[in-house]
Amino acid sequence: MRAIVTERTRMEAAPTSRRRPLAASLAVLISAFVLASSGCSQSPSGTGRFSFEVPIDTASLASLQPHTALAVTSAPPSLMKGSGLAGVVGGAHLKLLKAGRHAVLLPMPQLTESQVPLAYAITTTPMDVGREYHLCRRENSGVVVRLQLEGTPDQEVQINWSATILITGSSASSPATNAASYVSPTACVQSEASAIRVLADKLWPTNGAVRGYAANIQAFVRGMKQQNPPRSMDAVGMLGSGANWICTANANLAVALLRAKHIPARSLATIPTIGQRLEMHRIAEYVEGGAWHQCDPSSLQTNIPMNPWQNIVMAWTTLEDESSAMTPRMGSSLGCPYGQELELLDSGITLWGQDFFWTQGAGLAEFDPRDEAVTLARAAWGHFLQTGKLDQTLLRGASTTDADGLRQWLKTK
Repeated sequence: MRAIVTERTRMEAAPTSRRRPLAASLAVLISAFVLASSGCSQSPSGTGRFSFEVPIDTASLASLQPHTALAVTSAPPSLMKGSGLAGVVGGAHLKLLKAGRHAVLLPMPQLTESQVPLAYAITTTPMDVGREYHLCRRENSGVVVRLQLEGTPDQEVQINWSATILITGSSASSPATNAASYVSPTACVQSEASAIRVLADKLWPTNGAVRGYAANIQAFVRGMKQQNPPRSMDAVGMLGSGANWICTANANLAVALLRAKHIPARSLATIPTIGQRLEMHRIAEYVEGGAWHQCDPSSLQTNIPMNPWQNIVMAWTTLEDESSAMTPRMGSSLGCPYGQELELLDSGITLWGQDFFWTQGAGLAEFDPRDEAVTLARAAWGHFLQTGKLDQTLLRGASTTDADGLRQWLKTK
């Protein structure tokens, strides 16, 4: 018999100070399982396929991770209010159950219309346990990091990573590419369920404005009262429970309500740039006027649409990720889409301790990036994704505090 680590077991292991209310309870674990089948720890069919794999040159980045971590963790807990430079850090605490090599997947900051990663670094403690680090693009999704770990049975491992991101835009909207398929119901987003459709009709605004509908959904979620203990994080399950303190479930419910009105919608895994140490935060993204717009069903930040400097996008949820959400897997609870946090790819490793998974984001400098600097940064990051080697111009640019400095560093070879 092998216990599956779930959101409830993580919650019970955490001290009272980490048990946050709705606004900051970002990935609370729910139901506990004990499964005998070793196959349940494997990636659901199709979710682990990669279109490319590039080894990361970690040697040149050894000093970057603690430098960025210090900048982020020492930043005051406040809202980022404009474009500029943001920093994010994260970590995971694991335990090796068996000898041999074991693989995990981690999300990483994505290249989007309004954010350009400038630097990324990842390490393990002990250092020699981290054997291989690869950049991998998941099919129909973004780039993730795959780690190969090797150590002794019962050995504990700490993963730490950091990144700096250039926030470029004044609007959170981006072209609604690949949107047509995001109107279908899935295992955790049951947009055709009668309870979802009835509620959608109730919340639909008289003027038919999608933005107003998203605001009504947000207000409804904020006002929910728990009636029953949550047993999974799918939309229907959480609507029946009324437990609005789990951001993943709130996002699933919001996406289901949007799709019930034939509005393309999906959830995103993000890190809010608010300076607080959390897990991962899920928000919703919907299409209006031919563009994607973001909103937060959990009301951590209430403006609709959201601004790009409020969250660092770590992962887009695909329909395949949603479909696998109700299949039990190591380290995740039912209803959590695949690839949102850390994915354990075999049964020889498990999440461990109280600091099992965490992230933190903060604004480092606010300024208006110049178009030339943004273009140079995109090209340099594209080079990193192709080669695994981070250009030194990016490393220098990642520590700048103004637009002119950024442009100067990025132009220097």
